[in-house]
Amino acid sequence: MERGPTHNITKEKAFDLLNAGQPIKDCYVEGNVQIVISGSWDKEVIIENCIVENFAGNVTQFAKRVNFINTHFKKCEFIFSYFIGGLIIENCTFDSYLDFQAGGHNQPTNEIVIKNSDFHDFVNFFDCWYQGPISISRNRFHKGTNIGSEKQLITFEFPPTIKDNVGQTDIESEMPEERNGN
Repeated sequence: MERGPTHNITKEKAFDLLNAGQPIKDCYVEGNVQIVISGSWDKEVIIENCIVENFAGNVTQFAKRVNFINTHFKKCEFIFSYFIGGLIIENCTFDSYLDFQAGGHNQPTNEIVIKNSDFHDFVNFFDCWYQGPISISRNRFHKGTNIGSEKQLITFEFPPTIKDNVGQTDIESEMPEERNGN
C-alpha cells in the first residue's frame, strides 16, 4: 500500500457508498461488505488504498468495471460472478483463498487485469469463461492458481496473457494431495 487508511468505516457505510456509485478510498472497512444480489449491479465499484476485512460479490453481474487498487483484503470472494464491465486488480494483497469459480464473462471490450498483486492462498478460476481479454502478470501466487490449467473448464475467447508471475499457475486441483495428478 502506498499509505495506510486514514479512517475506519462500517460495512453499512461501505455498502452505502458503493450503492451510491461512490468510491471507497483510504479506509479500513470493518465487517463483511456484500454485493450479493442475484442480478445486475449497475454501478462501478472502486476500492482504493484500503484494508477490507471481508468483501463478497457472489452471484452478481457487475455491469460496470470493478476496480481494486492498492488494497489489502483479509477475505474476498466472487463465486458465480460475471464481470461484464471488466475487472482491475492492481497492487493488492489477498490473505485468504480467493474464489472466482463459475464466473468471468467479461465482454470483448472490457478487459480483466490482475497485476502486481500478492495472493497468500490458492486462487480458484474453475469453470470461468472469459469472453474478453484477460491479463495476469507480475503477481505472487504463494499457494498457486489454476488459471493456466488444462482440466479446470476455463475458457478464453481471446488468448490470455499470463506472464511474469511467481508461483504455479497451472495447478490441476485446488486440493494439495491431488495437484497435478499426484
